[in-house]
Amino acid sequence: MAASFNRNGSDKLQKVFLYLILLNWLLLIIVAFNMNTLRFSHGVMISVMIFIYNYFLAHLCFIRAARAQDAYLIYPVVIGALSSFFLVVYFFFLL
Repeated sequence: MAASFNRNGSDKLQKVFLYLILLNWLLLIIVAFNMNTLRFSHGVMISVMIFIYNYFLAHLCFIRAARAQDAYLIYPVVIGALSSFFLVVYFFFLL
């Protein structure tokens, strides 16, 4: 017999994860607006840091979205990762 789990109140770890997603979007917006003024060395460092941050965020999303009710977490993380990929491609190949 499976034990039922009743949550009393909101999940604090879930809120932290949502704030991390918002922080990712804020960082991507800041980088997109300041991309033309970056030197190459700073652009490389920012690209690596964004890649690492999105990797950990995707890993956390894979862990946190294990239930069917948490599928809404996947979309902003995937869209953020794709937009960071396009920003990096734009910086290295088109700028």
